[in-house]
Amino acid sequence: MSLLAPAFLWSLLALLPLTAIYFLKVKPRRRTTSAFFLWDQVIGQKKATSLLQRLRDALSLLLMMIAFAAISFSLANPEFSGDKSKDLLILVDHSASMSATNGRETRLTLAKEKAREIVAALNGNQRVAVASIAGELNFRSHLSRNPRELIDAIDGITESDFPFAAEVLDGLSRDAHRSRDHRILLLSDGSFDGVENLPETIELVKTGSPLGNAGIISADLQRLPDDSLGFFFRIASSFDATVEADLVLKHDGSGERIYKLVPLRIEPGENPAERFTLENAPAGAWVASLEVDDALAKDNVAYLTVSGPRPVRVKVATRDRFFFEVSVVAFEEGSGLLQLVDEAPEVEIAKGAAAGTGPAMVIFTPEGESPWWDAVGEAVDVIAPRVLSGDHPVIRHLDASALTYLGVKEIALPMGALVLVESESGVPLIYRMTHEGRSVVVVNFDPVASEFVLSPWFPVLIHGAAVHLAGRGDEPSPLYRPGDLVPVPGYREGRIAKVTRPGSSEP
Repeated sequence: MSLLAPAFLWSLLALLPLTAIYFLKVKPRRRTTSAFFLWDQVIGQKKATSLLQRLRDALSLLLMMIAFAAISFSLANPEFSGDKSKDLLILVDHSASMSATNGRETRLTLAKEKAREIVAALNGNQRVAVASIAGELNFRSHLSRNPRELIDAIDGITESDFPFAAEVLDGLSRDAHRSRDHRILLLSDGSFDGVENLPETIELVKTGSPLGNAGIISADLQRLPDDSLGFFFRIASSFDATVEADLVLKHDGSGERIYKLVPLRIEPGENPAERFTLENAPAGAWVASLEVDDALAKDNVAYLTVSGPRPVRVKVATRDRFFFEVSVVAFEEGSGLLQLVDEAPEVEIAKGAAAGTGPAMVIFTPEGESPWWDAVGEAVDVIAPRVLSGDHPVIRHLDASALTYLGVKEIALPMGALVLVESESGVPLIYRMTHEGRSVVVVNFDPVASEFVLSPWFPVLIHGAAVHLAGRGDEPSPLYRPGDLVPVPGYREGRIAKVTRPGSSEP
């Protein structure tokens, strides 16, 4: 047992003056009387009952002391140990699957009703905290005995589009192992990965019943080389039997026009993926919807996007322009990812110590003085190049270890340079760095002497460096799940990016 307010025990000191007052006796005063025989009879009767009187007075005092002590003890708020008095954490699952409808009510509604019943049953005799969980854990109320406060916290939980993140429970489980004075109840439908391996310290209270549902579990929309759009999708079903449905694909800017209507026979479980193409389809936002009567509507819709052509503007600022321009034009005429320009470039290709004026540069065969290196020394031979960062966007699609490196020179790097490829002796061959808001990729060898300009890897390096320096290396995917991180398109390192909504200039 423990006392939550032990300071109130000091009120027991008030018994001392009360007891003193109780035993205080009034001293009789003497008076002369002529009827002594009458008083003698009265005094005799009092003496006969004095023992009973003293017992009655002592019992009255004892009852008063017990009542006063009980009041003081209750003010001290005693708490008795045991399972029933453990602090309780109620976790309410409000992930996307909890939006499924059981009859007229959603699973989330049923879970919240169950949470209210638990709070009402405790009747303020136990401390309770309320939290909601989906993609992350959010405490709605800290430990409290106030039923009204707890019920208000439960009422404030709303549906979420995020999936259930079971890994969030790991931290709660570790805390529960360290402290055994609390319980954790999870009110959920159990429709998430890892439900079979929940920590033993977390008690699952299932809400809702199994329901028939079908949904889009994966989708993709990409621009193909022939300028058509390729659409990929996959359906899963929890129905016990085959159901018929339609998949409708619309362009968000084309009103109610249906670009594709696909009749489907959906089998139980995961169905095979299906693909089709759309001719003369515009870029922009697309909506794929599965028209089927099921328990959950949220997984019947997939929002996708296809970016319009945004080639990287590249300027060749060297005397021997031919091979560099051919590499740029190859991507311009093919996929449209690069565009050869003479003015307002996003990326410049240069050789030697050219300073350039654009925000980004690709420099071959460094020499002389430049802010992109501290010093250039003598020529060195390279026998076994080492790739230090093969996943970097500049060389991700380049077999850098198979290239021939001629015209390599000793080079001293400034602070902050990131070496991607180096020689066996540590001489940088390809590196990237940023200086005063400008970014460069330096290629420390002669592409002509190495016959690199004749290799199919030459345009690959040009493309990788240009796209990365222009901030196009991580273009948004057509589709993201709730909770995924989305890269900022066109963001260049060292610069400030502002993201605006379509049709608005406000960030």
